[in-house]
Amino acid sequence: MKKRLFALLLAMVLVLPASVFSFADNPVNLEAPQNANLYYDQGIRLRWTLPQSIVNAMENEEWDGELYYCIDWKVNNGPWHYDVPKVKSGTYDWDKEEDVSFFGYVTNLFYDDNKVQDVFFTHWSFGYNTDEEIDLANKKYTFRVRFAFEAYESEDGDDFITSPYSNEVSIGGGDLPQAPKTLDAPQNLKVELKFDDDNRPYFALNWTNPESVSKINEAYPIGVKIDFKAGNGMWHSEKEGHDWWGAIPFSTSDNFDPIEEDYIDKIVIEENVYYFRVLYVYEPVESPRVVSSFSNIVKIGTPAYESASPWAEKELDQAADLGLITDSIKGKMNDPITREEFAEVAVNFYEIVTGKKAEPHPTKTFKDTTNPEVLKAFNLGITAGAGDGTIFEPKGKLLRQQMAAMITRTISACYAEITPDFIANDVKGVADFKDQSGFLAYGINPAKFMAKYKITVGDGKGNFGPNDTCTREQAVMFLLRSYLNKDLYMSN
Repeated sequence: MKKRLFALLLAMVLVLPASVFSFADNPVNLEAPQNANLYYDQGIRLRWTLPQSIVNAMENEEWDGELYYCIDWKVNNGPWHYDVPKVKSGTYDWDKEEDVSFFGYVTNLFYDDNKVQDVFFTHWSFGYNTDEEIDLANKKYTFRVRFAFEAYESEDGDDFITSPYSNEVSIGGGDLPQAPKTLDAPQNLKVELKFDDDNRPYFALNWTNPESVSKINEAYPIGVKIDFKAGNGMWHSEKEGHDWWGAIPFSTSDNFDPIEEDYIDKIVIEENVYYFRVLYVYEPVESPRVVSSFSNIVKIGTPAYESASPWAEKELDQAADLGLITDSIKGKMNDPITREEFAEVAVNFYEIVTGKKAEPHPTKTFKDTTNPEVLKAFNLGITAGAGDGTIFEPKGKLLRQQMAAMITRTISACYAEITPDFIANDVKGVADFKDQSGFLAYGINPAKFMAKYKITVGDGKGNFGPNDTCTREQAVMFLLRSYLNKDLYMSN
């Protein structure tokens, strides 16, 4: 058998130096398959675990020959179908439909991280005409499996190197294996950003499989589903559901590329945060799905913001998607915002909304800051100096009436129609605030404009709090609402 291939190899040996080609050390014995198990799902399925010695030989290409799995079976107390002490070329017939279900190349079968392989038998495997003839209520099917190695230089009729049989395992006769009802969750999920040979980014995930789930996987195929979301988006599992959310075979790691999976269009680790969690699933065709809880959630990347008040997060997420949150404030959103920080946020808002690039004032300078964003805000009419106009007080906390004035000036810079006169006329019918006596004159009309268009309504009791400080998250939210509600004030 395979004489032609062996002859070709022999010819190569004759023409090549001895140091270039040599035969590997073929096995003199083989370990048996381990942990044979049966289950039923639209047919009888047999699983076994490869010994590590077999895995090592296959992965290192140690042997010059073919390694086969050789399955034997019987019904009830009948005879074994392939009851011979050694496997040879005539034991199984490649041309016989029934035999090819019970004999094949080990290397052609996938094996998972637990080194488990799985084969399938339907009615024609047993010479039946229909699946109904597989009568598990009244018939007991017993299986055993062994390995056989055929060297390339073997002759027809030679015995193969044959392993002992695995344990015998049965199904039917009123006795059916019980599928798992629960699965423990994956543990210790970790993520690392890596790059392939073409410098394309991907995420290297690894986790720990509980012993309980590894044991179940010996008998039933357990898959792993990787859940993913970018930034404040939805989890993939929430969008797709289990029926359209594919699993990978049982493992402890995966190189996950969300672009290749069509989850997202790009990975920009400097601008976004990517979240991951995994779970186990057993998904038979003929019985209900069994799903574990999720693992711990891991994230990698740069968050759009941190330390925000829970009630502000929904709007801050919108603002982050629009790019309204600047680097200088995103680290602690519930801190008071300074005059300098607001100038930066306002200029950023102007550039995003108008698509124009802001330029610093060509001549204006301040004694206490050289921040170009401040000079851009001054040039746009958003901010002004303090005192005699030579200082800016960049670290001064922004009061709410100051914030109202600066936001309306920002709106005016973006939309030429929204002038101070427009605002003054537009708010004539707006009721006074209960604490209006605390305002300086410049802040009253801007505050009423913001209240009229639901940019901010103060404390909800008729007070605006003109001399309260404004937080970073409030400033961003008010600018976001200024953008989202523009159709209201632009239509007047």
